Amino acid sequence: MINNHPCTLQSECVSLYNCIDGICTHKNFFPPTFSESIGMLSIAIFTGFASLAGIGGGGVVVSLMTMFFNYSQKEALLGVFLPIFGAALGNFLNLAQQLDPQTKTPVVKMRSAIVACPAMIIGSMVGLILNKILPAFFLISILQYFLFLSCQKFYKTALKEWNNENQRKLNQNSVEIPILNKLSEEKQLPLQNTSLKENLDLIVAICVIVITVLLGFFLRGSANFQSIIGISYCGFFYWVITFGLVVILYYYFDYIFDRFQKEELKPLKKECLRDSFKAGIFNGFGLGGGMILIPMYLGMGFTTIQSTGTSSFNVLLSSFQVAAQVIILGYMGTLQAFSLFTMTVIGCYFSSSFIFNNLKKRDRLSLIMWGLVGFVIFAMVNLAIQFLQKWSHNGYQIFELFAFQSIC
Repeated sequence: MINNHPCTLQSECVSLYNCIDGICTHKNFFPPTFSESIGMLSIAIFTGFASLAGIGGGGVVVSLMTMFFNYSQKEALLGVFLPIFGAALGNFLNLAQQLDPQTKTPVVKMRSAIVACPAMIIGSMVGLILNKILPAFFLISILQYFLFLSCQKFYKTALKEWNNENQRKLNQNSVEIPILNKLSEEKQLPLQNTSLKENLDLIVAICVIVITVLLGFFLRGSANFQSIIGISYCGFFYWVITFGLVVILYYYFDYIFDRFQKEELKPLKKECLRDSFKAGIFNGFGLGGGMILIPMYLGMGFTTIQSTGTSSFNVLLSSFQVAAQVIILGYMGTLQAFSLFTMTVIGCYFSSSFIFNNLKKRDRLSLIMWGLVGFVIFAMVNLAIQFLQKWSHNGYQIFELFAFQSIC
């Protein structure tokens, strides 16, 4: 993991860091210390619940990385994308075949999710750049502000769902059905029951987006990864390719929206573009994007579990390209990345499956939202504490709080 604190002696570096070539650098995960082992286990469990709630667990994982791995907020915000991607993948493997207990339609609305992906990826590219250059104080302030707003929205949703569940328990014959989803015109069947053509449409759309993004990254290169066509990092053609990638992704959004949605839904295109782009920016900040997407889907009439499940699929696709950038740009070593990714995929799959099946059986899916409220509060408090501790270690230097970093 990249760290910019200079050192001359090992004693000048904090715990779990070694003074290497005059720079305090985080140790490799293996062999793990006791603190790191607890951290890996905690991340696997927490992301299982958080990704089931549709956010990928970004805010929580940042707190866990600073608490157990002793990363600074800056490092944790850059390295959090690997566990976000792993958690989203594990959760998707669990939810892809599940049906919503209220509507008997799929938990993951894949067509609606795919529509938002190109704009989310554009936002993630912008967010990752801002994450790199903005001062630590600005990043933490932004993170805390949106965690607070999201906590309010999640609390209201959790309270409403809890009351609905209580009402259903009083009257088992009364089932509340949400309003018609504005962005999904037909009832969708589980993936294995749809036609071959419908499956191919979804697979092709996903593959085209992923291949385009990866090809763009390999063509332009980075500081730690040479361009396959010899383009200089941060040179003129580097930014030409970056801008070209943004234009292509916007075209994909425009085409996919028209391809998957009916004529009467075209007025929603601007709103979908705006909210998806905004979600991508916060994905670049390490929030996973779900903080924006879940309220958007709830407002469109999705049930709670459909909102979180669909958001988790969005996070899966967008976090993949951000995670790839983190590795290519050298923000995290290959061994560290593989360790975090593997732990979260395995842990999230089993934990989300266990949690979902038990809550569904008891008609208490609102507990997902209540748990999410608790996670957000924990993340806000811990981020503030860790930020003050890191700042005190550096001698309360005001300059460090407001220092901008070079984009290149």
